[in-house]
Amino acid sequence: MPDPQPEPLLPVSEIPWQDGFSTPWVDSVLSTLSLDQRIAQLIVIGVHTDQGRDYYNRLERQIREWNPGGIMFYKGGPVRQVQITNRLQAAAPTPLLVSMDAEWGPAMRLDSLIAFPYHLTMGAIAGEHLIYQMGLEAGKQLKRLGVHLSFAPVLDVNIDPHNPVINFRSFGENRHNVAQKGLAYMRGLQKAGIIAAAKHFPGHGDTQLDSHHTLPLLDQNREEIDSIHIYPFRRLIENGLHGVMIGHLEIPALEPEKNLAASLSDKIVNDLLKNQLQFKGLVMTDALDMKGVTNFFKPGELELKALLAGNDLLMIPLDFGAAVRTIKRAVESGQLTAEVIDQRVRKVLYYKQMMGLDKMKPLSTEHLLEDMNSREAEVLNSSLAKAAMTLVRNEDEIVPVREIAGGKIAMLSIGAPAGNSFQSMLGNYASLQQFSLPKNHTSEQSLQMLNWLKDFDLVIVGLHRNSTSMARNFGISRANIELISNLANRQDVILSIFANPYSLISFGADALKLKGIVIAYQDGKHFEEAAAQVIFGGVAARGRLPVSAPPYFPVYKGFNTLDNFRVEFAFPEDAGIQPRFLLAVDSIARMGIDSMAYPGCQIAVIRDGKLIYHKAFGNKTYFSDEPVELTDIYDLASLTKIAATTASVMRLVDEGKVNIHKNIGDYLPLLKGSNKAKIGMRDLLAHQGRFRAWISFQSNTLEKGEYKPGYFSNSYSAQYSVKVAPDLYLLGTFRDSIFQQIIDSPLQPRRRYVYSDLGFILLGEMIYGQTGLSLDQFAEKTFYEPMGLSSTTFNPLNKFPAARIVPSEIDTLFRKQLLHGYVNDPAAALMGGIAGHAGLFSNALDVAVLMQMFLQGGQYAGQQYIQPETLREFTRVQFAGNQNRRGLGFDKPAITPAQGSPVCESASPLSFGHSGFTGTYAWIDPSENLVYVFVSNRTFPYPSNRKIIQLDIRSAIHQAIYDAIENSKSTALSNIH
Repeated sequence: MPDPQPEPLLPVSEIPWQDGFSTPWVDSVLSTLSLDQRIAQLIVIGVHTDQGRDYYNRLERQIREWNPGGIMFYKGGPVRQVQITNRLQAAAPTPLLVSMDAEWGPAMRLDSLIAFPYHLTMGAIAGEHLIYQMGLEAGKQLKRLGVHLSFAPVLDVNIDPHNPVINFRSFGENRHNVAQKGLAYMRGLQKAGIIAAAKHFPGHGDTQLDSHHTLPLLDQNREEIDSIHIYPFRRLIENGLHGVMIGHLEIPALEPEKNLAASLSDKIVNDLLKNQLQFKGLVMTDALDMKGVTNFFKPGELELKALLAGNDLLMIPLDFGAAVRTIKRAVESGQLTAEVIDQRVRKVLYYKQMMGLDKMKPLSTEHLLEDMNSREAEVLNSSLAKAAMTLVRNEDEIVPVREIAGGKIAMLSIGAPAGNSFQSMLGNYASLQQFSLPKNHTSEQSLQMLNWLKDFDLVIVGLHRNSTSMARNFGISRANIELISNLANRQDVILSIFANPYSLISFGADALKLKGIVIAYQDGKHFEEAAAQVIFGGVAARGRLPVSAPPYFPVYKGFNTLDNFRVEFAFPEDAGIQPRFLLAVDSIARMGIDSMAYPGCQIAVIRDGKLIYHKAFGNKTYFSDEPVELTDIYDLASLTKIAATTASVMRLVDEGKVNIHKNIGDYLPLLKGSNKAKIGMRDLLAHQGRFRAWISFQSNTLEKGEYKPGYFSNSYSAQYSVKVAPDLYLLGTFRDSIFQQIIDSPLQPRRRYVYSDLGFILLGEMIYGQTGLSLDQFAEKTFYEPMGLSSTTFNPLNKFPAARIVPSEIDTLFRKQLLHGYVNDPAAALMGGIAGHAGLFSNALDVAVLMQMFLQGGQYAGQQYIQPETLREFTRVQFAGNQNRRGLGFDKPAITPAQGSPVCESASPLSFGHSGFTGTYAWIDPSENLVYVFVSNRTFPYPSNRKIIQLDIRSAIHQAIYDAIENSKSTALSNIH
């Protein structure tokens, strides 16, 4: 926004109402106005922004001739509205007070803009801070448009669920909730310098008719009206409200005259609002073209009655000329004094001056849409949606979903296509099958869907594309309900309703069949993503029903769920990081691509349990324009050591099957009698087990660059059973020779740090010996499947199409072909793609979630995968006295600067992680509650490309993340001071 800190409105207590709203500018302008013009200053006319040239030429002439007090914009577009505002302000003899009906922000009336949630949605939110922020942001948008007055907040207490006009526009049925939320909204608007006009005084919430079409009746006694409906208005007036709109309501308890609307009643406006409630701000009618008043009074007479009742602004009369003439005759006849007119005009002019109209400047359309659709608005909308999510049913604590291993889970969207935002977010947490139905599905389609879903254990249903109309049951048909009920008769169902909570009424007892019900209130990306995150525990359910949905769901119904159950998908701002400081990460990632350090990459950053950065850059190879997707899978290389092998060893330690104070020979009989048998587990895991750095196992299969006879075949057979590449099968017994070569290899003369894959190859075999499962099977069963890491696997072509897998290399020496879905590491390839040192494939997101589990002391989604004390032991430096920085399996920062560190300067001594040969990197820092993952195929096309190391790209990005954290902290502190 051009004005990030707009001038807040002057407190009501400081307005000189006792002096008749007198200022030099007010007095000066008033002195220039004729009686006709003074009357006109009390009238607001409606303006459309979607009309032709003739309309605007006529409107401009009317503005010049009539000199009305203000304009109210209807539907249109933001750029057109600003252009028309400038044109009409230039034409107006007296500056125009510009108003909008913008209950959920300007998007209520204008296209192309971000819409904030409905009042009823915000009524579900605990606390008022987010509502204040919404009012502030909506106020900034209005300010940018040149609007001065917003007809908001709605303070009607919606007691009647059949209310046709208020309903979702109300904060709810509880007067305190309505007052608190309304007060927060008002404060935000007025902090942004916008006049908040609360409506519809004295309360439109217990009516069953629409005042646009007729005069609704509020048939309650005075005590009920005062204690319930007037209560929110009283609270806001006491706290500095600047505007009140009077509703077209028949209220016998306050005004005995039949068919006399509150907006026309002296008893309600003058006596009740102005005298009893001591309201000193602007009073305005609801639109005077509505049938709630035009059915009973003709033009001119209607506006006079409104003015006599005590209104300052007469909104949208049917006949401007008739209104002015009738009021003028009343003044001339003595029915209305000139002093009353002048007093009202002074107030209107005073508010115009307060809005800066004494120094008015034309508005700019440059960057208007960017300013209106700000990053702040987007982040706020996401936060509002998350905070509103209301879990009204949670049998057996099914939400958040805990068990996702082995269970068959389907997601069905009714009214939205498969792959929508709801389903996409659900798919980030588990491997789910997607289904969809049209909103008006036939009975045949229902039966077919029931058949398709019959074998699933859990079905998550989303009811999308709903209506705000109670008369249309909010767009939810009986067929929708019957299908959901039939599903619930035979399997667990969690339902997310993207609609008004009153829609629960139509479910009746069928709602009790459902294991879980999330009320998500509205359609839209933020609501769909928030509901999905609540279901899987990325976001905690905190909302409460703002209204009753009888008979089973009373007001304030709502279950809380756990915070940080799973990783939350969030914005950087949600973790205290300003996104502009993360632009350096983008720049470095792109620099790596421009420098040809790698064709493409993925980066994931989790802070405070929130995924706040998740991007893909570049292409899969240099030879195609196919961009890297976030779901694409990379060869992790040595990240396998921590993401599979070390994780599995830690689990075996917890199970008492492995003791790190013993020797590797105690667990591997094949080492018996060799010089490897006495190597300590701690030494092996810390890379000081005296192993050679490497053995070129594949060299034994080659002679002068060609395959030796007997080692390979072009086709599979019982003898040649190990597939190392397409049409290339290795002798099945070669695996034994790998272990024999390790056994026969000489040891280093002393215990010192020498990074080696050999010990981790042995660990992979040890895991098989202790569990009866191969490393891939054990890691899958123990970690990946229960954690929902559906993109993490060895030998990915067994699970995924090649299109999802990023090629790692053109192997010119060993396999002599493109490596696409086959492990890059030759030794791992010779072992069938499954080894303790390499072979794992995944994407940045899955790796980041696994690292988050490490960060959380081995706990994730309610399960303890590894004991905290085990993780603490494995992630501390083991042999500092030997100048070995390593933990057990994990790498660590350098002990002394002279050693050269594998991580950036800001990584704390508590941090730990690993890197991989293919250009991968994962690092966890408990001191900042931070996880950083980088995956690439820097080895493509050839592994000799070392630019990623020479340019130090992975560490540079890591440092940029720390810098973003620190710069954000500094900015936050400076803003406080």
